[in-house]
Amino acid sequence: MGKTIMYERIYADLLAKIQNGDYQPGDRLPSEKESAELYGVSRITAKKAMDMLAKEKKISREPGRGSFVCSPAAAVEMKKESGGAANQRIGVIFDGFGSDFGTRLLQGIESECDRRQSDLLFKCTYGSIEKEKQAIDAAIRAGVKGILLLCAQGDNYNSKVLELALNGYPLVLMDRRMQGISIPCVRTDNYEAANEVTKILIAMGHKKICFLTHASVTTTTIHERYEGFAHCMLKYEDANGTFAKLEKYNHIPEDIEKECREFDYAQIAEILEKNRECTAYIAAEYRIGVLFSKYLKEHGISKKIAVFDGIDEIYEQDDFIHVRQNEFAMGQQAVTLLEEITTGKKQNEDIIIPYQISGIL
Repeated sequence: MGKTIMYERIYADLLAKIQNGDYQPGDRLPSEKESAELYGVSRITAKKAMDMLAKEKKISREPGRGSFVCSPAAAVEMKKESGGAANQRIGVIFDGFGSDFGTRLLQGIESECDRRQSDLLFKCTYGSIEKEKQAIDAAIRAGVKGILLLCAQGDNYNSKVLELALNGYPLVLMDRRMQGISIPCVRTDNYEAANEVTKILIAMGHKKICFLTHASVTTTTIHERYEGFAHCMLKYEDANGTFAKLEKYNHIPEDIEKECREFDYAQIAEILEKNRECTAYIAAEYRIGVLFSKYLKEHGISKKIAVFDGIDEIYEQDDFIHVRQNEFAMGQQAVTLLEEITTGKKQNEDIIIPYQISGIL
């Protein structure tokens, strides 16, 4: 018999067992793999049968756990909450965002979701691993078909993300990788971007350059930028690179304006004093460059500054060299990749979105 007949027969058989009480509310049904073996069909055929049951709210499919029989009341509630479109919703979790980075990324995600007629469930965690775990759990409970994650990173990875990865849950990282873990990431080649902007500064005559960052250098994005800078400097015998951290700088504040108002500029004075010979600075993030530039202008000091990301060019009134990620394209591609994964396409490779460098004088 054809596959269409087979998945309908599997659907009918499982539905009968649910209606007859062989499977009670809350019981776990055989997995797609188990059903495929039991009925002698492919996993795709078994999945079609399970999808039909889920669409009719006979079962609840919980990523990483399995498929469970719904109670009649739960089935009605699922329909009310989802409006029949739970399978068209994705979870989007950011650790933080602003006009300098994140806003265009979210716009790209929303644009592609709109094109695909999918909804998104958004949560910002402000760098908290615990809030990230809660956001992931809430998204899964809401029935999202997958999650896009701009993850919080510190000394340790979020154990919940590791669990999802091991269970094959549809998950796509954005901007920053989780080193050593097989989760596809849509990102920029930050190493090469930092390498290129360092070459540009050296070509402009800057032989003493400082890489300026915040304390959270364990973030893979920041680490890759520093590595690109450091390795480039090693290629030039007549050039010298240094490294400095703003220890008291909060890179993911809930109130950006307050953070800037209360920023301790004594940190910048100390860095300048220790690096008197540096004529150029590479700021790992845009807001660091802005704070540094403000101090320089107020004290009549001239230094060249290169920054990563930044607000839209039409609003900028600075002379920075900008390394710009194409956030909008990154967001669109992340949604596309997640859609491919949820439809069965295996994807472990990162997708690299080209960057641009502007403001070179």
